[in-house]
Amino acid sequence: MARTSWVIALSGLLLLPACEQEKQVDPAAAAESMKKRLGAARAFLKEDKFEEARAIYKGVLAGDPNHAESLWGMGRLAYEDNNYDKAIELLEKAVAGAPDNAEFQATLGEVALNHKKFDRSAAAYGKAFELEEGNGDYGIGQAKALKELKKWEEAAKVLKLVAENDEQAEFVYTELGEVLLEQGKQDEALRTYMKAQTVHPSDKKARAGAALVYEAKGDIKHALDEWSAYIRMDCCSDYSKNVARKKMLTLKQAPEGGDASGGEG
Repeated sequence: MARTSWVIALSGLLLLPACEQEKQVDPAAAAESMKKRLGAARAFLKEDKFEEARAIYKGVLAGDPNHAESLWGMGRLAYEDNNYDKAIELLEKAVAGAPDNAEFQATLGEVALNHKKFDRSAAAYGKAFELEEGNGDYGIGQAKALKELKKWEEAAKVLKLVAENDEQAEFVYTELGEVLLEQGKQDEALRTYMKAQTVHPSDKKARAGAALVYEAKGDIKHALDEWSAYIRMDCCSDYSKNVARKKMLTLKQAPEGGDASGGEG
């Protein structure tokens, strides 16, 4: 009798984990738990609580090594650690698992741009912008990578699309003006810089860009006006001291219509 009771008790203990396991694999509960964990990890990232976020992402990846968002999160953390190679490796895995996630693509684009992998950056940002054309930051990121590759026409095309879809995107017109000036399209570049001054009055780069165009066209008076406006907006930066002010001195010594293009120092 005692032996029978022991066997029954042992059987109960063996069955208990199975019952608990059945409760744990409820799909709805598991999905809700994962959502909360990932939400907490993102909150930790925003608050710069990197170790707390890392612990969550590592825990998820321990159960699912290909979990795209956790790979993205770990890539973000590697970027914060200035480990760009590891960041790119992890982000590549994240976008492979979720190629239609614009945020993941854009993060890869940003890290690759900072790591001077411009081809990869342009491709990733390009995919992000393709997925979300309303997000001008993605298009501007792609254009910056294309500029580094000196693909001026492609960069101009992207920036014009950004302006059409998200005119308030920061620096879109000044970025476009720079690309147009690189192509030798002075008149179009000048119109673009003037547009920038209207749409984004606080964008001092629009003043510097217009000054450079006027200088290239030999219009010293208007170049001086634009440099003066730039300096009023930015009195003390290195660019103001070492470029803008030097430009003004050089231009004041040049005759109207003369060549005062000089280096930017």
